Amino acid sequence: MSKGSKDDVTWYVVADGGKARVLTKTKQGMHTVHVFDNSGQGNADNDPAAGRSQLTAPEADPHEQAKLAFEKKVADELNEAVRTGKVDSIVLAAPAHALHQIREHLNKAAKAVLSKSLSKDLTNTPDHELASHFD
Repeated sequence: MSKGSKDDVTWYVVADGGKARVLTKTKQGMHTVHVFDNSGQGNADNDPAAGRSQLTAPEADPHEQAKLAFEKKVADELNEAVRTGKVDSIVLAAPAHALHQIREHLNKAAKAVLSKSLSKDLTNTPDHELASHFD
């Protein structure tokens, strides 16, 4: 896909520490094309057989670790989409902490096509109300 062509694909990504949606914009408005969340994700670090102590430092909060892992997963999905040519431009909206973590895990190619970042939690905003946030 060539930069600036009429067929350029822009993904609008709304995410937080536990769920994300990928949307595209059409003449009819915003439309969700992919949804994912952190439900059903196993965490090997919580396996008692792995030899980890049940007593961990306060900064090793399992909920916070799950958020960080999910934010990395979002970045990995975006990196792969850019690598495979599925997307030409990315607009990302997430709460400040999640936005920072996702951007930290984007590779060079994905960072190059990140056209806009919004520090807003829009994950629960209906598709039809999102366009105004991205204009």
